[in-house]
Parts: sequence; C-alpha cells; structure tokens
Amino acid sequence: MIVWIYFLVLSELAIVSWIDIKTKKISNFWFIINLFLGLFFHFFYPVVYHWEWASLIFPIGWIVVGFILFVLKIMGAGDSKFLASLFLLVPLEQHAGMFEKVLYSTLIVGLCMLSFKIAKDFKNIKAYALSMYWQGFKDSIRSNFSFAPVVLLAWILLGVEQWK
Repeated sequence: MIVWIYFLVLSELAIVSWIDIKTKKISNFWFIINLFLGLFFHFFYPVVYHWEWASLIFPIGWIVVGFILFVLKIMGAGDSKFLASLFLLVPLEQHAGMFEKVLYSTLIVGLCMLSFKIAKDFKNIKAYALSMYWQGFKDSIRSNFSFAPVVLLAWILLGVEQWK
C-alpha cells in the first residue's frame, strides 16, 4: 500500500469517525468523495489499483449486505454506503485482510458495548428475560454505536499488519 494513501484514508476515517460519534450519521458526501478518490487511484496508480471486476466484489457485497442490515435495523444506510466506497480505496490484494479486520473490530467493539450495556442495566434485562418480555429485552440490549470508529480501528489494524 502507498504510504500517503494510507494516511489520507486514515485522516478521512478519523474525521468521519468524529462526525459519526457526534451526529450518529454519515453523509453521502463521504461516499461521493470515496468514489472520486477510487477513480483517481485507478487512473494514476493502476499497478496497485487494478481495473478488474474482482475489485468491485467487496464494495457491491457491502451494498447488498448493508441494505439487509439496514432493513433489519442493525446498520445505518450511511455506514454501509461509506464502507462500500471505502473498499474502492483499499488495494485489491488487501480486501480480504480489511474485511477480516472489520469483522474482528466489529465483534470486539460490539461485545464490549453489549457487556457494558448488560452490566449497566442488568436488573431490567434480567427481569425482561425472566418474564419472557422479548421486546423489552431486545430494546434493553440494543446498542446504537457509531460504526465509523470501528472501521477506523480496522484500518489501523490493517496498517499495523502491513508495516510490522
């Protein structure tokens, strides 16, 4: 990976993460920026950013999976579009590694958030579970955490793995 591109994406992810934490929304503006950056990289760095259909598998996959997760109210629409467009900036050889890091960081952050939520509201969650009031139980453990910081963590992990 080209070092300045890594730090450009790192900077973008830091900004988007801060905005996502602050507003709980990711604007389509970032999706459009990533589309243009992806095209720029494909034209000016064709050795690293190949013109292949394979380079669209993860972005299209995230749009499809993201839509399903959006319908299930698990992921926001902006999160899935942003993540799909971010994969246009990741060199093809590192798509699988980035996907793996996104999964790991999502599981770690999600489990930590769930643990804190359960510890904070244990009595209510226990009462809902014992009374079999599943809607209350589900609402009590549901967490709406910002997803961009999770992607930022995955990007940092990818960079650490890349340059260790």
